[in-house]
Amino acid sequence: MKNNVINSLLLGLFLSTGVRAQDPLWVRDNTWYFDNFTQAEVGWDVFRETFIGVAPAPSGDFDLLLFETIYKQKLFETGHCFGIDLLAMMMLKNGGHLGYCHPPYVYAAESPSPADGTVGPSDTILRRAIQIMHGHQITHRFLLFLLDVIAQNQQRNGNYAYQQYVYYTAKNDPCLISVTKSVSPADGAHVVVPFFAEDLGGGTKRLYVYDPNRSYYEAGAAGHDYYHNRQNFIEITAGGNWTFTMDGGEVYTGNPGSGGNCVVIPVSVAGKKDRLPQSLFAEGAYALNSIFIFGKNTRLRQLALPETNRQWLNAQGDDLEPDPDCRMTNVVPFIPQTGGRPDTTDNQLWFIQGNEPFEITLEAGTEAGYRVGFMGTQAYLEIESPGAGQDRLRIEGIGTAAPVCTWMNNTERTRRVTVRARRENGAF
Repeated sequence: MKNNVINSLLLGLFLSTGVRAQDPLWVRDNTWYFDNFTQAEVGWDVFRETFIGVAPAPSGDFDLLLFETIYKQKLFETGHCFGIDLLAMMMLKNGGHLGYCHPPYVYAAESPSPADGTVGPSDTILRRAIQIMHGHQITHRFLLFLLDVIAQNQQRNGNYAYQQYVYYTAKNDPCLISVTKSVSPADGAHVVVPFFAEDLGGGTKRLYVYDPNRSYYEAGAAGHDYYHNRQNFIEITAGGNWTFTMDGGEVYTGNPGSGGNCVVIPVSVAGKKDRLPQSLFAEGAYALNSIFIFGKNTRLRQLALPETNRQWLNAQGDDLEPDPDCRMTNVVPFIPQTGGRPDTTDNQLWFIQGNEPFEITLEAGTEAGYRVGFMGTQAYLEIESPGAGQDRLRIEGIGTAAPVCTWMNNTERTRRVTVRARRENGAF
């Protein structure tokens, strides 16, 4: 009885004096010594270990297309923040992962300075483990998770992100948070680790985070002091507005109606090895309706479902359609979550659920023209056209063996349309 009274008094004192539980030592004990790092490219062996069911050697099917256009360089050349965060949280939750034990900070950097963002760990096998986890951002499981968040129009809502962090943490499911400057793949994405939630009242909340671009073990404002001075937070205000200041001072911000994404990702989704996204084709009606878009020298200006009067972007093509009732909710633009801005001039990857006819407006910025490919259940449709300018294309029958492309605007440019049917082994 005496102990219960003392505990109650201590709890009351804790609440009345505004003691804050945000603890920078959590970052010290549970994160890496080295900063986020880069690598020009990785090999097929890492790609194979990232997913279930990849052939031992490069093959001529969609696996190779995905590897060459997205995985090989774009996932790694501007950073590894997704993989760095995810491996650390898997080690925290399970005591270790992929042969590495908690705590992460015991593993040395290749450079004496943890702030050297080009070298990463001195252990090359650890580098590979981080890259394997980094590739989980394009698994089947993760894609379905993002489709669900987008279908609810919650990908930019700070209040929803806060609630999801509280929900998953209560289930002992550590989280990551992906933040973007905009909805454009060209602006890239950054991933941080939330570890404490604080409600300041009046609609203002904070999620305190570990930022892999700011190692705790780096001295000064870019590291150690960033955490001890309590600057390491995503702030959320009334209406779901959120703000995060990146390393270097650039501010990422958004709200349910504009700006960038702020999405909480539990390790129960991101941490498990899974299949490539094209395995959606093998899962009944839901998968039957999934397609992929690749573009070369192409800027996407609009996606639209003319039969239902829905579109993905606004009239200017620089943000989402502002009216939720008119916005497509079945689109996932793949934004490499690296902590930097990837080069998206050559290829972009978009996932669209649904086999309805859709229209896509493309812009070629140079006389080289554009090339864009659409992956369906039974065939791969590729369109090439030289010359600068915009085209609006109508794509029909993407889930069949004979998809069709129709130009909706007058153009004198040469066009080449190729359809490759899917073979029994899954190749095209």
